[in-house]
Amino acid sequence: MIPHSKPSIDESDLSAVSGVLHTGMIAQGELVKEFEGGVAQYLGVPGGVAVSSGTAALILSLSSLGIGPNDEVIVPTYLCKSVVEAILSIGAKPVLCDVGNEWNMTVETVEPKVTACTAAIILVHTFGIPVDCSAFAQFGVPIIEDCCQALGARVGDAIVGTRGAAGVLSFHATKCLSTGEGGMVITQHRGLLDKMRHIRDGSSSKLGGRVASPMTDLQAALGLSQLVRYAEFLTLRRQVADQYFSELQGCQIQLPNEVRERSIFFRFPIRVQGHLNMFEEEFKRHGVTVRRGVDALLHRMMRLNPQDFPMAEQLFNETLSIPIYPALRVQDMNAVIMATRSVFETHDYSN
Repeated sequence: MIPHSKPSIDESDLSAVSGVLHTGMIAQGELVKEFEGGVAQYLGVPGGVAVSSGTAALILSLSSLGIGPNDEVIVPTYLCKSVVEAILSIGAKPVLCDVGNEWNMTVETVEPKVTACTAAIILVHTFGIPVDCSAFAQFGVPIIEDCCQALGARVGDAIVGTRGAAGVLSFHATKCLSTGEGGMVITQHRGLLDKMRHIRDGSSSKLGGRVASPMTDLQAALGLSQLVRYAEFLTLRRQVADQYFSELQGCQIQLPNEVRERSIFFRFPIRVQGHLNMFEEEFKRHGVTVRRGVDALLHRMMRLNPQDFPMAEQLFNETLSIPIYPALRVQDMNAVIMATRSVFETHDYSN
């Protein structure tokens, strides 16, 4: 069975982790600092603060901005629930907005949700598709860029995560660069960077106020090894995406043509008409694992009116994600293409 996601692990990764094990220094240490510096250099920011997960990174970023009880934080409903869980964990209120036709929140979907209580907007770059952060500055509140699926994506000359108050990264096993688990907050603001480090590490002379969620040197060693090859990872994703665009023309699917030049293709989303559960089973019979774009819609979990989120509802019912990752072998990529052609017989209703 071809998995939907798979980390790219090679001998250099194994050697890097093994080397740390042999030193016996496996908790948070110098390699974590080195990894923070490497990611910061790649993104062109003064620094980063590494933690145990992307969720912990979100909590750290919210806490560093002083967001807490009675504050509202706007997030898209087309999103994994861990983002809302991070907001709830600090006592703030998540406010959900709809998304646009490209799976991302837009100025138009955010504007009706802004109130006097809005303390931040979490701007999510879904599927590796970048959003122009500058367009949201008009709302006058801090922007936290969720780059968990978009490390290295750009809007013009700006790399995502570097234009908001902070950028949040995830290094989960399924992400573009993996440390198994892990996350990081990056920022252009040195004062905020120092504050986040203080919140993560705490004070040697005071109790409390700490977000105790360190990354380990074991994880950092893997991250450093992967970072060396990250440009290659993005190139390989682009090559697979180009093959899909070329080979799946004419199928009864809508390809993501509108984001082709901008996305780093963390996911390759296709839009279809029909029952997604049935399509998932058909792909499985061909030995291929596919998934919905998101597992659930947050407004449904929060029991909000679906009519207030029409595009998210439509995308949830139409979007399938087919395998795309650097570890995808050529024969497996071809198998995905053949399976997609078989499931969606050659007739293109979308163009």
